[in-house]
Amino acid sequence: MDLGTPNTARANCGLDARLRDAMSRCRGRAACPEGPSFKSALRALIVESPLSHIAAPVHRDLTRAQLWGVRLREGVQPPVRVPGAVSSRITAIVKTFERPKQLLRLIESLFRLFPTVPVIVADDSRRPGRLPGVRTLPLPFDVGVSAGRQAALAEVRTEYTWVLDDDFVLYRGTQLARAIAALDAEPRIDILGGPVIDVPLCLKRGAGPSPIYPTRRAPLWPLGSQLAGLEVRDKVPNFFVARSERLRLVGWDPALKRLDHADFFTRARGVLTTVYDDQFRCLHAPTPFEHEYMLRRMDLAADAEVLRQRYFAGA
Repeated sequence: MDLGTPNTARANCGLDARLRDAMSRCRGRAACPEGPSFKSALRALIVESPLSHIAAPVHRDLTRAQLWGVRLREGVQPPVRVPGAVSSRITAIVKTFERPKQLLRLIESLFRLFPTVPVIVADDSRRPGRLPGVRTLPLPFDVGVSAGRQAALAEVRTEYTWVLDDDFVLYRGTQLARAIAALDAEPRIDILGGPVIDVPLCLKRGAGPSPIYPTRRAPLWPLGSQLAGLEVRDKVPNFFVARSERLRLVGWDPALKRLDHADFFTRARGVLTTVYDDQFRCLHAPTPFEHEYMLRRMDLAADAEVLRQRYFAGA
């Protein structure tokens, strides 16, 4: 992407007042479990920097180089395949919005490793696209991630559901058969999630316990205990396999267009049991310099008000 002069870059890379204000509102939500982390703060600093016209192509090229490095390493190793009897029991669901290149990259990586796993894509882009071998659900423009995931989940007919974001990339560390085997072995597990590895920063997200919103519900199993050798947690990244019928007991709230993550796991406490497996991984290649996408992504005011009323009204 040619971002032109510094002045042009200032207009194109998220430095206009609307994006700065949105990011400021996001950083101000100190009590929110989905508030800023070191990673998001660093990303915002880079995007808002006067040198963003340099940072954007560097970020792009480093991301491409790291992903190609992964492909090259995998190319000299035997491919990983999930047996058909296993893949027929799971459906991957993906919510996408205005990122067709990232979606294609995810689907290519998924079919390269797991060619028989069915995929449902919920797309609320202005012009929803279609990919071979994928069932696409065109949705009204910008209905949000929660409505999209809920629509995709409603179409799942398999025992397990695999929740993915459109900027993920699957690789040999995505040990799907291991995840399904753990769920098969331990019926008390409802959700099994693992870490996502951010590129190009190489940060592993989700390795430590993550907070949810205030709730009086007690977990079904003590946090930190073990089921099938995996740690019970309140919350894992939005990269997980779940029992489809159990997942429907909680679902996603369409009132939340962006900040669905901690709300979902807060409502899941006392209903579902979640475990973390550090060996079930994916890569995460975000798009912080996609200006129009980030304007939508950081439009959090309505969600923040819903969450305030839901969890902090009496504070």
